[in-house]
Amino acid sequence: MKIVVAGISGNLGKSTLAAHMLVPRMKNAKLLIVESINQDTKDLVDVSEKIRGEDFKKIYMELVLNDDLVVDVGASNAEAFFEGLSSFSQGYDEVDLFVIPVVPGAKEQAESVLTARMLEAMGVEKDKIRVVFNRVKRSVEDEFPELLHLAAELECFIANPECMVFENDIYEDLADLSLTLNDACTMACNDLKELKGDLRRVAHDPAKFALAMKKLNVAKKANNTFVQLNEAFNALIGGA
Repeated sequence: MKIVVAGISGNLGKSTLAAHMLVPRMKNAKLLIVESINQDTKDLVDVSEKIRGEDFKKIYMELVLNDDLVVDVGASNAEAFFEGLSSFSQGYDEVDLFVIPVVPGAKEQAESVLTARMLEAMGVEKDKIRVVFNRVKRSVEDEFPELLHLAAELECFIANPECMVFENDIYEDLADLSLTLNDACTMACNDLKELKGDLRRVAHDPAKFALAMKKLNVAKKANNTFVQLNEAFNALIGGA
């Protein structure tokens, strides 16, 4: 499967979703980073490459060459990427899914819809354009009413409310610790007692305490997060 994660807005969690939700659930998937300003997660995937959005021909060749690929398009390169996409005749033909993260906020929802409409204008089919509701606090229906309304009205993209990822500080801590979610799940199984002991031992040292707290936090949240990402991924690729 070949997935492009893109959006014209910044700070949507594209890199986090690519590294933690998509790549680990795709067989031997390569992560192609279309260079952006914030790449905290690039070290969390074994095989990755960075490329600029204006060099779309290289991106397209990677799509042709790889059976399983996630293309993480940073907001700083989104305009160049979409220009390159439109410059090729059916430049999207090697892409199975375009994933557009959306976060709460009227502006962010409007810009995610605009991204979907840009893809529609290039000829991308509705079923290939799918939204991930990201940083959900309680309910997709309560936090994304405008996007859900436009999805029904425009009928140019899929917005499945079950494809959601909850707000969770585990991702920031994983990035700070340079850990994958799988690493954190292993810690949860094997190291909880030791992590709790470490926290008690360094309570007098603010810097060491902060580090120990992050390790314990990711271990305690890892398994629930893993299950929730499985559910979101299954909702995303259903029918693809």
